[in-house]
Amino acid sequence: MGLSSKSKLFVYASFGIFCLFIIQCKQESKTEKDASSCVKTKPLNPNGDSELAVLMRNMYDSLAAVNTLIKNGGVPTKFPEAFLKLHTAKPTDVNTKPDSFDAFADDYLNTLKSLYHSPKEDLNKNYNSLVQKCANCHQVSCPGPLKKIFKLRLDS
Repeated sequence: MGLSSKSKLFVYASFGIFCLFIIQCKQESKTEKDASSCVKTKPLNPNGDSELAVLMRNMYDSLAAVNTLIKNGGVPTKFPEAFLKLHTAKPTDVNTKPDSFDAFADDYLNTLKSLYHSPKEDLNKNYNSLVQKCANCHQVSCPGPLKKIFKLRLDS
């Protein structure tokens, strides 16, 4: 028993739409993958993450990587230029960025530059100083990550 011409047309049309759907999904997936290749962190907030929140998570990940590098006898060499956006990154809520934020940001960035120009014998001290700069700001505003930040310290 064969299919009617209307049934055949429906099957072919459905198959064609299915194929187009698969092709479109693959193209969107490739585009998302290409765009996300420069993003290092996954969003935590279901409503989206602020530029400042993402930047700070990247800063944390970078410090964790430098921690491991130093523990293994390495020296950090590639300065994270993206962190220079600390002053201009948009926070989730403007009220979470206190008046003292710019001073803390300057202090952090100056210490970060010092770390990347440190002689090997000063790496631990300068690295721990950088971790403390993060903690100093977070003690004033947004204390949630303090425990996580303190875990980044190197034994002196």
